[in-house]
Amino acid sequence: MRPLLTIVVCGLCSLWGQAQTAPPSACDSVVVVSGVVGDVHGRWIPSSMVVNRRSGAGEFVGSDGEFLMRACVGDTLVFGAVGYHTQERRVGSGDAMNVVLRVLNVEVGTAEVIAPRTLKEIVRDIQALGYREEDFRVSGIDAMQSPITFLYEAFAREPQSQREVARLENEDRRRALLQELFVKYVDYDIVDLERWEFESFARFCDPGEDALKRWSQYEFILYVKQRYQVFRMLPRTLPAEEFDYHLDED
Repeated sequence: MRPLLTIVVCGLCSLWGQAQTAPPSACDSVVVVSGVVGDVHGRWIPSSMVVNRRSGAGEFVGSDGEFLMRACVGDTLVFGAVGYHTQERRVGSGDAMNVVLRVLNVEVGTAEVIAPRTLKEIVRDIQALGYREEDFRVSGIDAMQSPITFLYEAFAREPQSQREVARLENEDRRRALLQELFVKYVDYDIVDLERWEFESFARFCDPGEDALKRWSQYEFILYVKQRYQVFRMLPRTLPAEEFDYHLDED
């Protein structure tokens, strides 16, 4: 489980980095919000952080459990940590916040998560992921007798392009398999995603080919649940096709 926690913590660090680059938004009334974040016993939670849902700005909670950040009156602050339920608080006139995070309990029934036949097919496809880089090297191969002669003719001057095409195709297959799994996870209330969020969540949650092949289904579900908590702390943006455009008619 150590590689799993390492990956999730890295995801939180990535979220913090993105938040620091978010452009500030103007508001009518700016206040300094302070408070304490801890578990049910009042102890500091490593990797706990607070994110402003409106602006995307965020920071980690200090080792003393305290935080201090600027926000607009009416903003929503999201508090979270790896393995804990998130909490949301609305910014008021500047009163100190006392936030208690509760441990995230994941209950997964091995016989109820995914139908055995469907799981077997998906796992089989995951295990089949990958490509041999040496198959796409010109040196030592007779291109005229190779079964991939067409590829060699198309990329004879740029062998690196062949390897890049194979890598991208393999990555596309992996992301497609992840989206297929997430459809099942939505059906069984493991995560809650809109139709237009599957692709972005697959990119955000992709642990890489090695981890997918190494983890058990249970370990992967735990990872997805934790990454989902972080994903929900990010500002949600609808795709362009989801917006309604109203043009004034003369």
